[in-house]
Amino acid sequence: MSRVDLLESITASPDYRTLTTHLFLLILWSPNDHDSSDEEVPESFEEEFFYRAAWLVGETSPLLANALRKKLDIYKLEAGSLAAHHEYFRAIAHGLAKDDSVRPMLLEMLLQSLEADGSYEGTRPCPEELIQVIAGISQQSGGRSYYDPLSANGRLLAELVSNSSSSAWGLGQSSADEDILHGLLRAFFQHDSLTFEKADALKSPPNDGVGLQSFDVVVSDLSESADVWATELGAGDPFGRFKYGIAPKGKGEWPLIQHMLACMRKDQGVAIAVVDLAALLRAGKEAEIRRAIMQNNLLDAVVYLPAKLYRSDARSLAILVFKSSRQSSSVLLIDASKQYTSEKSLNTLTAEGIQQIQKHYSRREPVEGNAVLLSIADLEATGFALNPGRYFSARADEGLHDLDALSREHEYLKLELWQVGGQIDELLSRLAEKVAP
Repeated sequence: MSRVDLLESITASPDYRTLTTHLFLLILWSPNDHDSSDEEVPESFEEEFFYRAAWLVGETSPLLANALRKKLDIYKLEAGSLAAHHEYFRAIAHGLAKDDSVRPMLLEMLLQSLEADGSYEGTRPCPEELIQVIAGISQQSGGRSYYDPLSANGRLLAELVSNSSSSAWGLGQSSADEDILHGLLRAFFQHDSLTFEKADALKSPPNDGVGLQSFDVVVSDLSESADVWATELGAGDPFGRFKYGIAPKGKGEWPLIQHMLACMRKDQGVAIAVVDLAALLRAGKEAEIRRAIMQNNLLDAVVYLPAKLYRSDARSLAILVFKSSRQSSSVLLIDASKQYTSEKSLNTLTAEGIQQIQKHYSRREPVEGNAVLLSIADLEATGFALNPGRYFSARADEGLHDLDALSREHEYLKLELWQVGGQIDELLSRLAEKVAP
């Protein structure tokens, strides 16, 4: 039985969502983990089997085993006996016994199914197309150590590590129980190459007791991180991570980006962050932080993405690429905001759009309407603005017939006007302070 057939047999049961812990353990469990006297497929799948399976998981991953045991206890209290599901578990076990190699991919397929159907209680999963873009950029760095300070369900980090060299490894951090569980499940079959910690990255960064741990590639989707920042963390930070400025309370993108910059290797380190486009447009302290980072020649590229890449989220996003040791002082801007297909309330980056992003990033050349290369002098002349509407506009051949393009351009202009208005307000405030008696 193929892994697709197995997944269909698993999800055919109306109870499969309430039995996910048992299904995880059934997939993680293998006859090879048992004594030679044990049968290949057990006759009974009562509570004892699953607690035994959790104990065996604990030999590889104690944290994962503890999390699974807690969920087994909860199911036992809420639902009681497993007798009604005995044949269901047995059919799945027989399917797995026919081909033991399908277990890792079956687990991944089940996790993706659970994360996509709206029942997942953790952080929203990063879209596959966005993962492909990030992977293509990170692979050009040739790194082998990866770190994700907001690893969510672990899929982004797991795919980057698994598609890198055989010696690659990664560390993920998250403060959400469900995210850590899924991250640990993804790490189980990769043994020592992936580690996930339940931790707030800003409060408990990876360190050796003296300094921060550094990585070849630091990567994260920060598009849901706007409310995680408390300013008091910045003033007394023992690692000096926020040297470019302290962002206002609740605006978490630039504190997390500064954390990522501090954790990338000083030589050939790369940081890749997905952010809400508004993080590139807001005035005040955040504008000062952006300016300082660019003046220190850390920003390498910006990729402007379509809106609605996440369901029920109409915001436009952008990918920021930073490098610790750059050969050039220019910044590459890539417009991929029109490279999508639309279905109801969700937009998806096209395969052609993904290829174009990779090509533009690799070649690093200006392409009319698609890519702009700006020197530090160019950026300084625009006040270090990263407004896409300043550098890209609707294509000429779209004319007045593409209402979506016109609407996007209108939004860009409104955001740019908002930013300029904020800068004027701040200048007037400073002037008032100087002339006050």
